[in-house]
Amino acid sequence: MIAWLGGEGNVISLLIPLFGICLVLIADRVTETNRAKRYFLSGFVLWFGFRVVIGLEQGTLVSFPRPVGILVALSLLVGFLSLTCYGYYVVWRGRDPIASRLAS
Repeated sequence: MIAWLGGEGNVISLLIPLFGICLVLIADRVTETNRAKRYFLSGFVLWFGFRVVIGLEQGTLVSFPRPVGILVALSLLVGFLSLTCYGYYVVWRGRDPIASRLAS
C-alpha cells in the first residue's frame, strides 16, 4: 500500500499537512483565531491533496494523464498558498492594536 503513494518518502511527507490539520483543530480550542481557522484548515487540506496527487503520480496504483496530473497539482498548490496567505492577512487584520502595544 505504501507503493501506491510513491514510497515511504511520500507517505512521510503526507504526515506534515496532516499534522497541520490537527494543529489547527487543536489550536482553535486554545486560542481564538476568529475567521482565519477556515482558511488555514482549507489550505492544509489542499496541501494534503497536493501531496496525494504527487504521490499517486509516483506510485503504482493510479497514474493521471501527464497534463491532468500537473494541472491538478499546480491548482492545489496555488490554492494552498493563496488560502494560507489570506489566513495570515485575516489574523493580522483581526489583531487587537491595544493588546499588541501592551505586550511590547
